[in-house]
Amino acid sequence: MQRLALGLPGFALCLMGAGIGLIARGQPAWFGTDVGPGLMAQLLGNGVMALGALWAVWCMARPRTQQSVGCGDLAATTQHHASGPALLGAVFLFALVLPVLGLVLSAGLASALAAIGAGERHPLALLVTVLGLTGLTAIIGMLFLPPTAPLWPIF
Repeated sequence: MQRLALGLPGFALCLMGAGIGLIARGQPAWFGTDVGPGLMAQLLGNGVMALGALWAVWCMARPRTQQSVGCGDLAATTQHHASGPALLGAVFLFALVLPVLGLVLSAGLASALAAIGAGERHPLALLVTVLGLTGLTAIIGMLFLPPTAPLWPIF
């Protein structure tokens, strides 16, 4: 029973992937030879289910070792209670500032908040993460998105 409980986060992801898949079933994946709106959603749902299943199996299969942590150890004192709200806030911030700042800068702000929420505290690593994801967003936006996509700020 304890091993099954270790796989619960992965099973929850599987359930989310199934929900995405159910929503995507109402949208066509193909329009003749053209890609339809449901293709990406179906692939996303299947991918989330597969990753959730792999995570659940991994968590249930790997042995859990207990490590003693001293009172002066950084791991004992560092806790990230704001991780969930920061990650959700990154998504909310992205949606909120996208119409004004454009896709590239919105992705940069969201990636900064998501990295901080995930526990990144080293300034250089945070800078590399944010600049890398912002640059990747700019490249994808300029190469693959239609010209009507708002990549840059409106001002």
